[in-house]
Amino acid sequence: MQSMAAREPLTVAHDDSAQDDLLAAVDLPAIERSPSPSPSPRRVPSLETGVVRGTASGLVVELGGGPVAARRAKSCLVAPDAGDRVLCAVEGEQVFVLAVLEGEAGATTRIVAEGDMKVQATGRLGLGAGDQIEIAAAREVGLFAGKLQIRAQAAAAAIEEIGLVGRLLEAHFQKAVVVAERMETRADRLVQRAKQAFRFVEALEQVRAGVFDLRAEGLAAVRGENTIVAARTLAKLDGEQVKIG
Repeated sequence: MQSMAAREPLTVAHDDSAQDDLLAAVDLPAIERSPSPSPSPRRVPSLETGVVRGTASGLVVELGGGPVAARRAKSCLVAPDAGDRVLCAVEGEQVFVLAVLEGEAGATTRIVAEGDMKVQATGRLGLGAGDQIEIAAAREVGLFAGKLQIRAQAAAAAIEEIGLVGRLLEAHFQKAVVVAERMETRADRLVQRAKQAFRFVEALEQVRAGVFDLRAEGLAAVRGENTIVAARTLAKLDGEQVKIG
């Protein structure tokens, strides 16, 4: 067995004086430290209210220090007009109009966005007005939907040219009036059903058909100042009684 004295760790004494003598012998150049620059004061954005003085050649807002040029923030969709009271964010030389606080009573509120704009909702989107809704576009208006419903007490449309392409058309009217200078109807099959039908032609009416079949359950009358019945091969009159003259 080893004695307790053998288990004790050995302690080595360090002589710090020798290390100090070595550092003193080495001639090291002095290190000059430049003073650290003091941090520049940070400009904190501030909020100010002002009045719009002009919009023709750019947005000009009068703040506490006088009129300054400003830009409308992207989130501010309402376009300010002259005389409106607005809320501005001031950061250095930049001034942004954040919101239109109030304007002239009865003035039109205009929502204006630079570039394209898209309104989207994950659910239902409703657009309502107490008086009137107008949709205007310089080039095109498109409606795309799985199902389109239009309900109105009265409708008026003035269209220079119209084209309709569809698979099925079904219309129910109590009264329909069509006024046209010229009308053409083309169909592979045309079927018309009516209880009473009246047609008035001032000038010429002409029917050309491969087979023309005219039938009447009651009276079939053909009357005219001059009546001509002509057949290239056969003309036949058949009845229980045939009267001529």
